Amino acid sequence: MTLKRIDNEQLLLKQISEGDEHAFGVLFYHYLPVLKAFALRFTKSDAAAEEIIQDTFLRVWLNRDKLEAVENVKAWLYKYTSSECLSYLRKALKRARAMDDLKLDEPGESNTTIDTIHLNEVSQLVNEAVRKLPAQRKRIYQMSRNEGMNIPQIAEALDLSPNTVKNALVTSLKSIREYLKSHGIALSLLAYLALLK
Repeated sequence: MTLKRIDNEQLLLKQISEGDEHAFGVLFYHYLPVLKAFALRFTKSDAAAEEIIQDTFLRVWLNRDKLEAVENVKAWLYKYTSSECLSYLRKALKRARAMDDLKLDEPGESNTTIDTIHLNEVSQLVNEAVRKLPAQRKRIYQMSRNEGMNIPQIAEALDLSPNTVKNALVTSLKSIREYLKSHGIALSLLAYLALLK
């Protein structure tokens, strides 16, 4: 699914950062279709996908003071949505395990959790792959993914050129993809890793 470009995305972000609710609505409805489809691939549930998108945009609104520094809006939104998806899956897995513990005499009950467990395993493999990265690449990746910092912010914090930071992120993602491939993970499950392109 492709999106028509918003005429002036940076102006829109500036307006949102200043508290313009109409501009926020424009951003929300513009990206809603692709983000919901993305979330749906993880959750397999319309209701859950909608909840994830609502939580994502709530975070965007609460962090609107950071919007003017965002260079790639789509990637930034995908990163937030990905984080919410993984949070949802972790909670779903905990619930499923609790249900399985209560219903050990009903083996059929645990079958509904297979997809969730598989995605949780992917998340664990990603964490393993990140731990294996060289120290500087690992730090850059974590600053981007875990701390929500953009390339210029990371470059400034680490006294590196933006190009060095970008190359480190691209190389890190390639390493993670290769690590997952070596563990037999289908590429279709790697969608959320394409957030920092």
